[in-house]
Amino acid sequence: MKNKIQNRSIPKFSLEELKSYSLLTAGSFVLAIGYAFFIVPHNIVPGGIFGLSIALNEIFHSSVGLISLILNIPILLIGMRVLGRKEGIKTSISMLVVSFGIDFILYFSEGKPLVNDILVSTIFGGILIGIAVAIVMTSGATTGGNDIIVRILQKYIRIPFSQLTLTLNAVIVIIGVTIFNDYTMAAYCVIAIISISKTIEYYQNKAVETRTVLIFSKRNQEIQLEIMNPNNLPQKSIKLIHHDSNEKMILVTNDAKKLFRIEEVISRTDPDAHIVILDSNRSVEM
Repeated sequence: MKNKIQNRSIPKFSLEELKSYSLLTAGSFVLAIGYAFFIVPHNIVPGGIFGLSIALNEIFHSSVGLISLILNIPILLIGMRVLGRKEGIKTSISMLVVSFGIDFILYFSEGKPLVNDILVSTIFGGILIGIAVAIVMTSGATTGGNDIIVRILQKYIRIPFSQLTLTLNAVIVIIGVTIFNDYTMAAYCVIAIISISKTIEYYQNKAVETRTVLIFSKRNQEIQLEIMNPNNLPQKSIKLIHHDSNEKMILVTNDAKKLFRIEEVISRTDPDAHIVILDSNRSVEM
């Protein structure tokens, strides 16, 4: 009996891991596309190890992907204790896919940008890289480089993660501007960094976004019973529910996709109920 139970649990675990690694690979390849088609051809240095690799490529005349890999390997080995074994393995896979992906695309595209306008290329490339990083982070990994360095430094320097990241990126941008001897490029580097960070921030906020639903009804107790019925709604989507004697009920959900089902249950239980939906900035714990 035990063997049967164990055998049944393996496919579920394997499928979950397969989805995670598929997401990781897809995100890493999108990251490579963002750099190879929009950032590298214009010599933009958007911070991070990949940005530093673009600058060092001007000195060593090697491939950007190879330089980034050489820089990332010792950082990853040092940071393995910080990341943990599982996240470390995923991060190493992401590093390999991005590094070889960048060189592969640059080889076949002959280093030509997909968009000739440098400003458009910087903004679009930054957004694409931001989306890719968010995808990789969703899979439970990092893209290496800065993330690992900042985590290590935080053990010794009590400075917020965002400030340390900004400082490191600023140093790398200064290195890039000095190597290319192009001070106009600094503006595009800043634009790229802002595009990347704001895109990542947007998707991170979406991941923890909650909704507060105010329900005004004379049948709040019936509505609560229907909402709490697992056949109507998954219980993980409901974070808090409370109603008072003034015909007002407050419900908080961390799954915005289930809002239409919540509204459906309420309307079915009490067609005269009045519903107000508000955005919530913080997640609510039970």
